[in-house]
Amino acid sequence: MKNNIFSALFSSAMILLCGCAGILAPAQEIPTQKVKVGFFVDNGSRGNGVFQWAQLLHYSPQLEVTLLDGKDIRDGKLAEIDLLFIPGGSSADQMKSLQDAGKENIRKFVYNGGAYVGICAGFHCTLDRQERLQIMPYKYLRGAGGAQARLAVDISEKGGKILNARAGRRYVYYSHGPISQPAAWAHGNAETLGVYKSTVGPFGRDGGRFFDAPAIISGNYGKGKVIATSFHPEAHVNNRDISMGCIYVVTGVKAVPEFPRRNSRPVRVAFVTGTTVGKDPIRRMLELDRHPDLDVIFTSNFTEGILDHVDVLVIPDAHDRKNIDFIKANQGYLQTFMERGGRILVSGVEAQAVKAHRNLVEVPAGQSFVPEALKAPVQP
Repeated sequence: MKNNIFSALFSSAMILLCGCAGILAPAQEIPTQKVKVGFFVDNGSRGNGVFQWAQLLHYSPQLEVTLLDGKDIRDGKLAEIDLLFIPGGSSADQMKSLQDAGKENIRKFVYNGGAYVGICAGFHCTLDRQERLQIMPYKYLRGAGGAQARLAVDISEKGGKILNARAGRRYVYYSHGPISQPAAWAHGNAETLGVYKSTVGPFGRDGGRFFDAPAIISGNYGKGKVIATSFHPEAHVNNRDISMGCIYVVTGVKAVPEFPRRNSRPVRVAFVTGTTVGKDPIRRMLELDRHPDLDVIFTSNFTEGILDHVDVLVIPDAHDRKNIDFIKANQGYLQTFMERGGRILVSGVEAQAVKAHRNLVEVPAGQSFVPEALKAPVQP
């Protein structure tokens, strides 16, 4: 009997001790699988927004980002990702880069359970048009688009909950985004999470055509989840909850960017976006931006005085004639910048468009801009 009591007490003590040890022991880290994001950066994906999204996605530790072009998608690379992200630019050029085989691969990817995020042109790609992807039941409203503008968008209470973002009135950067309207469809379901509320539209357009038009749409195509905005949430930090909310809607993961730390006075770098496209400029920009002694901003316009506030101007090879024409048209700004001590780093065929100067450095295509950028004298 005594032995039984002793055994019971001993067993109870061991259970209690093990329980306490479990409480006191440091919690083991549970490995979390990153969301694999394919970021489409082929011809058609261009402008400041592409580089801003590259930062947001690459700096989010919850995400693993792969840069994709049309050939990658045609060759079956979608099988290696969870989420396809198509940023702003020109949807017509994006479709040309994908070709029919790439478009069909995207439809299959989403229909079979893949996630899709589209921004501006990426929204346009979703529309129910024969020459687009046709993965959302919305029709393009002709004649209602326009140039850049600051427009009001109202996000519904339900939309805010779905996005994990603040509902209500927001002011957003709009640039040629598609204006659409719901249409009959049989391949899934969709709803509008936010609508435009501006009565004055972009220059030369009737703002009344914008009123109550879809600004954010979300839904399913087959088993896959889709979300798209026809404006650029990445353009303003106040709308970052919308930006990261797009990732959350289609993956359930709350991605939080962790930006690189800077030294007290880094070399300030302006990176020319313009019509720059492709994997290489994105990689070279990120390499610059990750360095603690460098701080990168993006520009496609020298008329706003941006060259008065930076030490280095980087002009990557864009493989686009429009970029060369832009450089030639802005020779005066470039020469003035170099005369005051600014350093210009240029790569590829764009080097032929800049007039020679002691502060002009040609960096071979594909080579890092970092070493030359660090040599730039810091302006007061």
